Amino acid sequence: MLREEIGRILERSDYDYSEYSGCFDIIARKQEVILLKVLENVDSFQEEQSDNLKTLSSNLDASPALVGIWTRREKLHDNVIYDRFDIPTFTPKTLENILVHNINPLIYRFRGGFFAEVDPELLRDAREGRGFSQSELAEKLGTTKKNVYEHERKMMKSKYVIAKKMERLLGSVTRSIDFTSFSFEEAGKEPRTAFERAISKELKRKGFGTSFVYQAPFNIIAKTHDKERFLVFSDAEENEKRVEKNEGYMLAFSEITEKPVIVVTKKRMELEIPVIPADELKEMTKRDIVRAAKKGDGS
Repeated sequence: MLREEIGRILERSDYDYSEYSGCFDIIARKQEVILLKVLENVDSFQEEQSDNLKTLSSNLDASPALVGIWTRREKLHDNVIYDRFDIPTFTPKTLENILVHNINPLIYRFRGGFFAEVDPELLRDAREGRGFSQSELAEKLGTTKKNVYEHERKMMKSKYVIAKKMERLLGSVTRSIDFTSFSFEEAGKEPRTAFERAISKELKRKGFGTSFVYQAPFNIIAKTHDKERFLVFSDAEENEKRVEKNEGYMLAFSEITEKPVIVVTKKRMELEIPVIPADELKEMTKRDIVRAAKKGDGS
């Protein structure tokens, strides 16, 4: 099974990880946190899943990726970074090369073909070192002087066939692709229920920022101005079994991300995670809430 294969790769590379079924299937941590969605057919990945991954990533300093084997039209190539709704996408073998062997891909696959990222300083130094003018190099590459000039001015993608020509003439001028260096902006989700809206309003009234995320073990990320984050699961459906079922996932997510978590419910429950009834939340200060969350985290 694909998810088991990914688990073995993570174990070989000394990552702690936990599984979930939602916008991500695996959350893992070594130095950095990675969120992996695992699908054999990457075309079944949905934009809403991407939006939720972006919100998680931007708020928790985590790196998302989609790991799969094929699209509806083709089998994915190893050591190539694809793109699905802006989420870096690649094969299990590529993940193994990145995490186990410390070999990052050199090739992007976008609409229009395969591309590589050309390092402007390496290109300029190599060209000048071999005594080529920009016009001479352009002629040898079958491109324009303007194209060479643009590549020397800033980091940009080049058609892979052109990049390979550059390297045959000049030596190494491309830069490998580190999927953990990608940055994302949150998708700006809105609360889905009146209860979520009320909890968010109360947190904002006390000075927190809030972001909403779905298909995750929690549905609100609360933020302080000094960039502290904690995770909130609001019992929007008054469903105690749903809270209890989610508790293990919340604890695992909290442990791996090192972010505290609380549960806000309409009535008190006994859990390992700190539980704050909604009516008590109204009486608490910002400091009280942060302290309650950190107490559950062991801080």
